[in-house]
Amino acid sequence: MELSRPSRSPESSTRRRLPGLLAVLMASLPLAVSPQTAGVAAVPVSYDVAPDGHIPLATLREATLDVPAWPADDVQCTSGRLRFHDGSSPVPPHPVPDGQPPYGDSVLILGATYGDVDHDGADETVALLGCMIEGGSKQLVAYDRDRAGHIVPLGQVTVTTGPIRDIRDASPRFSPAGVVTALVGDYQRCCADRTPQIWQTRGYALRDGRFEQVSGPDRMPVNRHVTDLQVTTGDLELGPATGGYRTGGVDVTITHRHGAHPSKVTVWFYAPPGLERTGPGWPPVITRPESFGVTVAAPAAGGSVTHRFTFRQRATTAGSELPVEIIPVPAMSPAVPWSTSATVQIRTTH
Repeated sequence: MELSRPSRSPESSTRRRLPGLLAVLMASLPLAVSPQTAGVAAVPVSYDVAPDGHIPLATLREATLDVPAWPADDVQCTSGRLRFHDGSSPVPPHPVPDGQPPYGDSVLILGATYGDVDHDGADETVALLGCMIEGGSKQLVAYDRDRAGHIVPLGQVTVTTGPIRDIRDASPRFSPAGVVTALVGDYQRCCADRTPQIWQTRGYALRDGRFEQVSGPDRMPVNRHVTDLQVTTGDLELGPATGGYRTGGVDVTITHRHGAHPSKVTVWFYAPPGLERTGPGWPPVITRPESFGVTVAAPAAGGSVTHRFTFRQRATTAGSELPVEIIPVPAMSPAVPWSTSATVQIRTTH
């Protein structure tokens, strides 16, 4: 006789399958919420995202920026932490003697370009700054933001110094490798000047915390239209009065630093009233209403030559100043305009 089995309700079947379903469910859960770790706080994942150093030009023009020092052989301006408004930071007047770089009127933000210069995955800002008067110094400076959002400097990329006298305003670019490229020139024009210039594309990259040139030419070729001459002088010391005059000599030293080499140089003297040429050693003199000049041999390329000139002044006339200027022959544009003039101090001895 076959015994009949009791019928199973749906609820009974579900209860019998529940342990197996729970086992499958627990096996599919992440270990972070397994029974052994239940109740332990999850550790958040940290993503090291570099700050965004892309500083819009409008923001840059109203920012406070750390500006590196300007080159010693170009127009001077204030440096350090400068506040800009409308892209300009004014420079207080700084009188300087003849033969020294003048001070500009203001530091200007001339433009900006963007790219990943330090390879952190985020853009930085490279700004072209100018220390301007009529022309002036220029420098490319890289800026970033710190994690608090403050603008911080990464370093000076390049600057107008030595044979480099200009950086073309719209030229800075970034390569895909993070190299900053710019057009640099051997001469800076001003106003109506049309002197031919030589331009080169040079590339700079951040290496061990500072920028180095990594591409492009590393020397400027000679531009036959541009020279770099310098004139320096001693004092004109006039001795004791003899026959109603004091007499003395001054040394004028002419140096060729780089650029085209002139064959001769004309030295122009702007003598004060009462100061006269004297002595037999003067070359032929060119006279003008306000000055007179003599043409002498130029120094050797890269060298210096000193010429001595003798003057006399009436004993009753007080000491004064004698401005001097040099002009290359044939005519060439000066790479560094203020280096071609000097002021001789006239002193008397008893």
